[in-house]
Amino acid sequence: MEHEKQWQFLKNKFEAGQLSHAYLFSGQNGIGKKTFAKEFVALINGKSVPGSDLTINKEQYPDLLVVASGNSDSSINNEKDMMEIDVAQIRQVNNFLSYKSYYGGYKTVIIEHADRMNQEAQNSFLKTLEEPKGKTLLILLSSKPSTLLPTMISRCQQITFFPFKKHAPSKQHQQILQELLPILQADLATKFQYTKKITAQEQQVGAILEVLQRHLRSIILAKIGVTNMPIQPPFANYSLSKMKHIIQLIETLHTQITVTNASPKLALEIVLMEI
Repeated sequence: MEHEKQWQFLKNKFEAGQLSHAYLFSGQNGIGKKTFAKEFVALINGKSVPGSDLTINKEQYPDLLVVASGNSDSSINNEKDMMEIDVAQIRQVNNFLSYKSYYGGYKTVIIEHADRMNQEAQNSFLKTLEEPKGKTLLILLSSKPSTLLPTMISRCQQITFFPFKKHAPSKQHQQILQELLPILQADLATKFQYTKKITAQEQQVGAILEVLQRHLRSIILAKIGVTNMPIQPPFANYSLSKMKHIIQLIETLHTQITVTNASPKLALEIVLMEI
């Protein structure tokens, strides 16, 4: 099955009675985090794992609540929204968890696009993360975990999901990476010259950050032995924690230049200075 290592890890924890009360499933959209979460809920409820067509219904899964941004009051009342998880939904979560389990097992909550929780919702959810009641399992799904409050992230065990199918990189991807690799090994003056050149040519910094992020994820796979890709300097001596830190930094800066007026040139300089 896809994401076999993640599945085996959680299955072993469940069978040993060592499940954490909260998990953060991080990884890009469209790679099966939600399907995985639903299948794991089926497993811990003693049901056969039905696959990607699993349908959640209250009759079959009364101890499961799925929270989605499209169901918030702001989204229902404003068709242009559909992006926010509000505090009212988190209060529903707290109310749901206040009741005993229907079957005596886990009360489980899945929050889709957890990074869409607004500030008030995140602050309210922190209390749930800090004081889980009984057999509670909270699963947060996010493609942008770095936008969550650090206090929320610290209270969850993070499990990263990588794309299962590999696609041949585009010519643009290859060209950007070919130009970028020697820059990563250069001194700061050369890196600043590169960012100036990129700006002068009006190239998209977002595309460069995406290519770099994919490359770093490939290096992580090589470091943990999933692939045999050679690791070029300067990453050979980097720890996994440092690699993950850089990836999260890229995610944060990419989000900022996409949704705010943050300087793309400055964002690229910050990333290159970190490497």
